Amino acid sequence: MAHELDFTTGQAAIAFRGAVPWHGLGETILPEDSIDDIRIKAGLDYDVVKTPVLYSVPVDSAYGPRKGAGTGVAISTDRCVLYRSDTGDDLSVVSDRYQVVQPREIVEFYRDLVEQYGFEIEVVGALKGGRKVWALANTHNAFQLRGNDAVKGFLLLATSYDGTMATQARFTSVRVVCNNTLTFASEQGRANVNVPHSTKFDAEKVKLDLKVGKAWALFEEQSREMTKRIVSQDESIRFFLDVYLGLDSVDKTKEYLAQEGNEKRMDKLVARLQTALFNSPGAHMESARGMLWGLVSAVTYDVDHQLPSRSQDTRLDKAWFGTGEALKNRAWDRALAMVA
Repeated sequence: MAHELDFTTGQAAIAFRGAVPWHGLGETILPEDSIDDIRIKAGLDYDVVKTPVLYSVPVDSAYGPRKGAGTGVAISTDRCVLYRSDTGDDLSVVSDRYQVVQPREIVEFYRDLVEQYGFEIEVVGALKGGRKVWALANTHNAFQLRGNDAVKGFLLLATSYDGTMATQARFTSVRVVCNNTLTFASEQGRANVNVPHSTKFDAEKVKLDLKVGKAWALFEEQSREMTKRIVSQDESIRFFLDVYLGLDSVDKTKEYLAQEGNEKRMDKLVARLQTALFNSPGAHMESARGMLWGLVSAVTYDVDHQLPSRSQDTRLDKAWFGTGEALKNRAWDRALAMVA
């Protein structure tokens, strides 16, 4: 069972184009499908409704007047419940100022990008009972690094209904040989365009802030530089320890190893990353073998495919929105510093 994928209605809330996703569930996106067809296939044909919290109070409560006083039920003045219009299932309790971005808005965001710019929606889905909704589209930007190492560009849009994250739009690259994902920065130098739920979501403003063309060109240039930067075995280990443990100096490493159990933890971490560095798909390509690009790819492969996790869906959640995404961003920043 895919633990994080939304099965609220009894079916997997996911639609995909091309290859079947890791869990083998969901509906296939066909070439003739419209934006609305895709949304329905992904199980997102509902609204998220916001309504004031009702709560029980003693009928003879002496704590002052409240709405509903004397009935045993009171109404919160500043807290609301978010629930699904199709099933009535509650999603979270939020502030009355919380701005909801509807599931249909996540998919609708791509309509003009598909019609005018040739984007193709690849995957749409929901996690955790619908508490997190996302869509990924192929921008058809692509380049090849040395040795036919292909990289493609995608645009991810996601929102949550449980307060765990803002609405996020970000460009994501996929290294085709190993299906590793890596966020790259917009023209303004931001990896994500974030819209907090205290602010109304403006799809057109988000698109203007992203500016896909120049961001992709810069990412390609930086990636090519990394395929030219030779790294030693010592540099590789230092890179991994810095990215995963924040050990950016010999003194910090000694201090870490002096604590009980840390030597064994470090050995397991390094062994896992060495596996990613030397044995993952694409590890022996000209662009990666002995190069800085190989170190970055080892981290992205580890996060996306082998980091310990309860399920593939939990791993995806972390890799795109959580601790895994932070690790990949840290690896990219450290790599940029090494080619500066």
